Amino acid sequence: FMIRLTQTEMQMAQALAKQRNDGKAQYRKEPGANLNQHLMGLKGEIALARVLDLPIDIIKKPMGDQGVDFTYKGNTLDVKTVEHKFPKLFSNENKVRADIFILAHTKNEWVTFVGWITKQEFIRKHRFLIGKHGKPWYVTPDDLFPLTMLL
Repeated sequence: FMIRLTQTEMQMAQALAKQRNDGKAQYRKEPGANLNQHLMGLKGEIALARVLDLPIDIIKKPMGDQGVDFTYKGNTLDVKTVEHKFPKLFSNENKVRADIFILAHTKNEWVTFVGWITKQEFIRKHRFLIGKHGKPWYVTPDDLFPLTMLL
């Protein structure tokens, strides 16, 4: 389902994206690309926090979040947010740490939750993205459960 971020939530995402961007090693070479990656991720995190009624992680995480965004009902969650119109859930093999992965798609202030998958199922069903550095793992929306089944 779809969430529309409020103006306040969008401002929070922008401020936190800048904070994370300033505190973290840059991994994208194009100007502004890192900031956009952080912003995209934060929109997914903020939308999920609202849906699950969780506190937003406002702690500056200069070294990244160790692959976990939230804990919910005893499970660790990692939200993967993308802008691509054919969304896939990606993770590098060495970063498959959370119990549950959630795929979100964002466009402007809108966030759509595509679905979720457990770590075990991700490991079992993943495919490799050939041609990308490190051959990241991915699953497609067909592999995911609807978010309503997590609530």
